[in-house]
Parts: sequence; structure tokens; C-alpha cells
Amino acid sequence: MAVAVKKEKTKFAPVREVLSEEHHDNYTKFQDTSKLEWFCRTSNHKKFKSHSLLKAVRNPTETRIETQTLYFTDLTNDKCGFIQLLYSSVMGGIYKGFQLNFKVFKASSNDESEENIDIWESFKIENIKDFDTLRVESDNVIFHFVPLKDLSSDGFAQLSIKIDIPKGSASNCPLKDLKVDMVVNLQEGFVINPDGSNYYLDKSISLEDLAKRGPSAASKRMIRHVFVPRGFCNGTISYKKNGQPVHLSLKDTPMLYLDAVQGLIPNKAASKWNFLCFNGKKLSTMCIEFTTTKEYGSTTVTIWAVSDKDKILEVGSSVNDHAVKFPTTQEDEQNGWKYPTSVTFPRGFEEANLRLVNRYDIMGELPAIIKSIAENLANMKPFIYQFCQRSKFEDDEGISIIESTFIS
Repeated sequence: MAVAVKKEKTKFAPVREVLSEEHHDNYTKFQDTSKLEWFCRTSNHKKFKSHSLLKAVRNPTETRIETQTLYFTDLTNDKCGFIQLLYSSVMGGIYKGFQLNFKVFKASSNDESEENIDIWESFKIENIKDFDTLRVESDNVIFHFVPLKDLSSDGFAQLSIKIDIPKGSASNCPLKDLKVDMVVNLQEGFVINPDGSNYYLDKSISLEDLAKRGPSAASKRMIRHVFVPRGFCNGTISYKKNGQPVHLSLKDTPMLYLDAVQGLIPNKAASKWNFLCFNGKKLSTMCIEFTTTKEYGSTTVTIWAVSDKDKILEVGSSVNDHAVKFPTTQEDEQNGWKYPTSVTFPRGFEEANLRLVNRYDIMGELPAIIKSIAENLANMKPFIYQFCQRSKFEDDEGISIIESTFIS
């Protein structure tokens, strides 16, 4: 009598692993703007219309959050931070909109009594004039990708960012008088195959069936990442700190660009995250890692890359291997999380003296309706611990931005 073989099943389909150069077919480098297009745009993206409540009720589980984030590290004056556009469509479109998140902080300080954060603002973007595949424009913000005609040391595309939020212009943007006029030259980018996405399946299916159908056909719920790990910023940033004007002039300032899509509510997507952005004069290295909830096998997905000025030198990804480690930790008395005081990332990056510059509730940066949904769910304690310091990688010196996020 033949013995039936039990098929291994799964509810989570991660991106492919890249553990050596033999796995080069498991990732794709790109130098075209199609990979930079907004994933979560409306069906008629030229007109930013609200979805109907009836449609939202028919699609109650469809939630999409997309962030396009530029991390910059000014090696000259130790100022670094990020400019982020966040787009959210909740419960099939019952709420949707854009938000600008902007932060600048010090990479080091001789006077540790000084405030680490220069500015941290979240601003709801209203009066959308254009929402196209590569462009978002409102009265106060322009975020526009422009392909370069000829590939060269200048990269394959430019990201033009213009922000002008006058003092007291809106109730949700206090007295900061924020202005940004920046052009970013983007170098080579990459995605982990097949499409940069990790899929959360509606029900357990066999690995054989998953291979036949493909994960994208089995579920619309996913986490997706697109990376441009190296590029250079030129332009100006101005704002006010404690009523005094601050002006930054960026000249060939190294950066990391990250597009992230989260196609399910935060407590379902992951239980924790880790992130690294290191930029030096010669090299950059980055890493993003998340661990799924128990429902999806407590699976840890880790993605990293090393770049020089013009190109990506190495790409890696792993599933339940090469994970980020915390050699030493400190317990947060308020919530019980043990956040790192030292950390090791794949590819040999280590930081023994993490410098905590900020600690906050992740839901504080999300629109109120998303926060309300998440706060009503059990076991949610979403805190982010953000670190910034002078660091070394191989024979290069630079600045590292490190984040550890604990959710459930």
C-alpha cells in the first residue's frame, strides 16, 4: 500500500534568498524609473477622488500604506534625517490621503544635554493637484521623479523635492516655516525577486500549489520593498528651531531611497523591524529586516546591500538566517521592550555604542483612523527606537541611522 506523503504547507511566501553570488538570479538591479512608480495610486490617478463608503464596505480588508522615504546623511556637519511621503488607503478607501513626515537630527554632539532632534514634523498634504505614477503635487509639496536621458555617473534618474510650508500655514503644522529645494541623483537600484514582495496568504497551502499558482495570485496582502541604496543630494533645507532659523546646504550628500508598501494592518504585517542606513565617503550599506507574527510562522526576512559611489557591489537576502543581533540591551521601564544598546547587522556592520536620539510610538506618525484601528487590537505596543552616530564600516567612516521597532 502506498503511503501518502504529507505536503508541507505555509501561509507566508517570502522573497527569494540571496546568500551568495550564485543566487544572482534571485534579485534584479534596475536603472529605470518604472520601479519607482507609486504602487498604491488610484485607478484614475490624474484625479485624486475619494472612494465611496459603499465600495469600502464591499472591500473591508483592503488596506494599503506606502512610504517613499529619502534618508540623507550630511557627513560635513553631522546633520541627517529623512523626508517621507506617506500614502494610505484604509478599508477599501473609506479614508485615503497623503502625509509628509520630516525629521532632522544630530549624528553626534559634544554637549549631550542638547536636544538631539532639530525638527520633527508631520503635515497632512491637502489640495492634491496631481497624483501620477512618478509625481505628487499639492499647494505645498512637489515630489517628482525625472528619468535622465543618458546613464552616467549622475545616475539614472533625479528626484526633485520642493516643500514650502509657511509659518502657521495650517493647524496640523506648527510654527516651523519649513522649506526644501532639493535635487537627488539616484544611482543603481534593486529589488529581490520575484517582485520585491512578501505575501501573506489567506489560508495555508502546500509549497507545490504555491509554486504552481504564484504568491501574487494567492493573496493581495503583502509587504513590498524597492531600494536605491546610494545617491547624492544637492540643494537647501531651511526651518526654525526654538524660533531661530536653521539653514542646511547639501552638496553631494549621500542618501538612501526606500519605497515600502504594507498591504495589511500593522499588527498583522510584523511583530518587529530593524533598519540600517550607513553612508560613508566611499561606501554605503543598508539593511531592512522584519519578523512576521506567529500566525505567519514568526518568519524573519532580512535584506541588505553594499554600494560604492556608482554601483551596487553586493546584495543579500535571507529567511530565518543572517538576522540582526542585539549583543546588549536595555529594558524600557514604560513598556517592557528590551531595545539594543549595541547591534550587529549582516555583512559585518557593527555598532557597539548606539546613541538613542528618539523614542516614540509608531502610530503617532500615522493618520488618526489607522491609529484608532490599531489601538483597538490586542497586544499592540508599537514603539520605535531610533539611533544615530558616527560609525565605521570596513575601512570607511561615516554616519549610521539605525531603527529598531517593536510592535507585538
